[in-house]
Amino acid sequence: MPMDLNRIYQWVDDHRDECIEQLRRLIRQPSIAAQDKGVRECAALLVEMMGGLGIESRAIAAGGQPFVYGHLTTPASPKTLIVYNHYDVQPPEPLEEWDHEPFAAALVGDRIVARGATDSKGNLMSHLMAVRAFREVYGEVPVNLKYVFDGEEEISSPTIDRFVDEHREMLQADAGLSMDGGFEASNRPRVQFGSSGLLYIEVETSGSRQGDLHSARARLVESAAWKAVWIAASMKDRDENITVAGLEDDVTGPTPEERRMLEASGWDDAKQRRDLGVEGFLTGVTGPDALQRLLYRPTCNISGLTTGYGGTGSKTVLPSKAVLKMDFRLVPRQDPMDVFGKVKRHIEGLGIDGVEVRLLGTIPPSYAPLDSDIARAVIEAARAVYPQGPALTPRGDASGKQGPWLAAKLGVAGVSSSVGPPNWRGHAPNEFITLGHYLDGIKYVATIYANYGRGGQA
Repeated sequence: MPMDLNRIYQWVDDHRDECIEQLRRLIRQPSIAAQDKGVRECAALLVEMMGGLGIESRAIAAGGQPFVYGHLTTPASPKTLIVYNHYDVQPPEPLEEWDHEPFAAALVGDRIVARGATDSKGNLMSHLMAVRAFREVYGEVPVNLKYVFDGEEEISSPTIDRFVDEHREMLQADAGLSMDGGFEASNRPRVQFGSSGLLYIEVETSGSRQGDLHSARARLVESAAWKAVWIAASMKDRDENITVAGLEDDVTGPTPEERRMLEASGWDDAKQRRDLGVEGFLTGVTGPDALQRLLYRPTCNISGLTTGYGGTGSKTVLPSKAVLKMDFRLVPRQDPMDVFGKVKRHIEGLGIDGVEVRLLGTIPPSYAPLDSDIARAVIEAARAVYPQGPALTPRGDASGKQGPWLAAKLGVAGVSSSVGPPNWRGHAPNEFITLGHYLDGIKYVATIYANYGRGGQA
């Protein structure tokens, strides 16, 4: 049956308040995987909400936090789309920097301010409200749908490989899609064909076996804090060169087609610098070259360093322990475990005693074909819903085992996009989504479903 998407768009406008309240309901249920707070309860809430929309769903654990799996069959459609999203969120700390309680889903003007508003419950709920719109207007959706909602994405999805391997037949589809995060600084929806990889490590250094000492003893006793500083400083120089031997051996630049995509992406230096709060980019790079650096260079980042005294005033102490957390964003053809081995050998080669290196998480880089039915469906949907059109990039700078990764694992094409606003304060206090971006996101998802159901064409 032909479907007039204008009727779907009108449904979203007419049910604006209900759509907003459903998102606020989901946000109010904490789901902090890193702290094991509320994740199972949020999975149960999703099963309930999906069931109310006619989506057969259940929570499935694969040794960690549950995945919520759902499916909705449309007998008239020959195509099946598998949709990945995550429902877990980052810890809200530091709490004192929030203007509103992180899980109150406060309505502030045209915004919902809350942890998970954009990352990624607003994105997830756009899918569920699109299903509701189709079912209430037409009685069915235009494509067969399978959903995988991940409860561990913010901790690198440690059990998703096992989940996929154990349920591969159940998950089979013709293409994959995920929505996460927000728009580009130019206020255009991101459309990406992969993501960066990730290696996350923790390095613990030790000094005196007696614990922290009076700092006068720093003349005689080694400092755990200095060990951590020396280790970190040994991995990158002041010119932004990573000095871990072999870490960049497998790094290559973009293909000619990918470079053309970078040049046509609409990258705006001024808007990017404004959103990032900086005067310029590292190494002085600008324009498409800045975007190329963002997407095609690995990183060596200090995520945290905990040691000694950090309270008010002074305390003269010689730390006996330091914990250094580091993450490395990786690009296609880099293997996280290979990079981990190189980093570990580098640290061991420094000859510093009292050092323990721990692996906390890995995500392989993902990449997908630039031309496929699902890619066309998403690109044309973005052009139909957003006057400014999409921002196309070969991959994202962030990491995750999301739509393109899942699709590649299942042997099909995948694309990722987003519905949240630019500069949405990702992983920081006062995260938000605007009501307009969320409601337009429902229309965007609905248009993708309709486009893909008829072969990727608008």
